[in-house]
Amino acid sequence: MEAPREPHSVSLKVLRLSRPSLSQSATLPSSWQKSALVKNPSHALNLPNGTDEDFYLSPILTLPPAFGQAYVGETFSCTLCANNELLKGAERVITGVKIGAEMQTPSGTLPLELTPAEEEHIKHVLEPGESIQKIVRFDLREEGNHVLAVSLSYSETIMSKEKSASSGRVRTFRKLYQFAAQPCLSVRTKVSEFPISEPSGEKKVSAKPTRFALEAQLENMADGPIMLEQVTFNTKGPFQATSLNWDASAPGGKRTEPPNLIPRDVMQVAFLIEERKQGEGPLPQRDVKDGRTVLGQLSIQWRTAMGDSGFLTTGWLMAKKR
Repeated sequence: MEAPREPHSVSLKVLRLSRPSLSQSATLPSSWQKSALVKNPSHALNLPNGTDEDFYLSPILTLPPAFGQAYVGETFSCTLCANNELLKGAERVITGVKIGAEMQTPSGTLPLELTPAEEEHIKHVLEPGESIQKIVRFDLREEGNHVLAVSLSYSETIMSKEKSASSGRVRTFRKLYQFAAQPCLSVRTKVSEFPISEPSGEKKVSAKPTRFALEAQLENMADGPIMLEQVTFNTKGPFQATSLNWDASAPGGKRTEPPNLIPRDVMQVAFLIEERKQGEGPLPQRDVKDGRTVLGQLSIQWRTAMGDSGFLTTGWLMAKKR
């Protein structure tokens, strides 16, 4: 029979780091406010003085009650805490605490770099009740299940009554934390050839088209609103792109504010892609794959309601096969 496993002297806690949100406040019905039982309706709300009682959101911040959703394009952050669970005066001494982590994604396993949670000195001995905290950050680029694997090792030394080491051993354990990364933005693209009009009004169609129109539909798949900060098209080869969106120059130098997308809201963006004219040096050659011209990649940047940033880059977008 296997002997019962001895509990570890060092525990591991993993906590996700995320921004707080504005707390929600439900007001009392108007019929209750006029009731003699309710002297002051504002007493039922946890609101500072001078706050609008009829507004749903309050200026008070609240921490997430659960793990929440993880979205592709955002940075997953968490803190790893190794805590010495021994009581003061224990005969065992904990030294050499080491924490390691790796992220298992649908395409492979990647080692993670750990940074101290705060400016800390190297602790050769972890006293009872003390802890070591590390922060790990990982950019989510794939949709699907992810596993955060954390390993912890330490040396446990048994001290004699004369305060000398009588025996010691190295102990280690490993914990797995699984979560799913969901898409925050759904991107659907369409590339069309844009014929050039001759002065006579006729459309000129060449064997190698030099102008294309790129249309993309962006749908917010998250649970909360997002603000589109920037949508750019990174061209490849001899092409250049002109934005036809809110960041384009308008008459009078006025620019439209970045749009906000509520959940399941859809916005369409467009770019005009043209072949650059011959300049001082030779132009790069076209990149052709399977008879289709490679135009470039679409890059999107956004922020959530509480300021979390997100970034997404599509695959190579190509023109239709002629």
